[in-house]
Amino acid sequence: MRLLTLLLLIMTVSCSKAKPEKDLRQSNLQLTSRYFNEVYNENRIDLIDSLFVEDYEHTSTEGRKFNSREELKSAVKRIESLLPNLKLQIVEAVPDEEKVMFLIRMESDLPKMSSSFTKATKTNFNETFIFWVKEGKIYKGRSIGAHLPFIKQVSGFEGGLLDVIKTLSMQNDSIK
Repeated sequence: MRLLTLLLLIMTVSCSKAKPEKDLRQSNLQLTSRYFNEVYNENRIDLIDSLFVEDYEHTSTEGRKFNSREELKSAVKRIESLLPNLKLQIVEAVPDEEKVMFLIRMESDLPKMSSSFTKATKTNFNETFIFWVKEGKIYKGRSIGAHLPFIKQVSGFEGGLLDVIKTLSMQNDSIK
């Protein structure tokens, strides 16, 4: 009987600890998802003030750093102006108690800077985002993306990495 009571006590303590962690993961996921679903897809840039801390810190794929909500707002406006009818789709999301990792699918109409050789009418590419959360606000972020598909769609280039290497090699040989 004592063993059964001890087992029930251990299970109760274990379950009570797991629930707050699960709640925190879910809360972090809901908070960070709003950035993609509402700020971008509903064009609600004003939400950045309530989702992010004042001195939000972000590092982009290129290593560019943002150090405030205002810089983040400027970046969002710039991206939306360059990519007509931009829509973001959360493909995958993995939350934990301190951060949420996302795989985001970005789709838009082809930007005006596209090459006359391109056959594409839309662009689409994936980007990975990580947001760190503390006390109900996003305080740090990182985005990582392989932009070759986007560059290919905009430029009209057909081919893959080996084709790029071949083209660069021919260009390099013609310079000699």
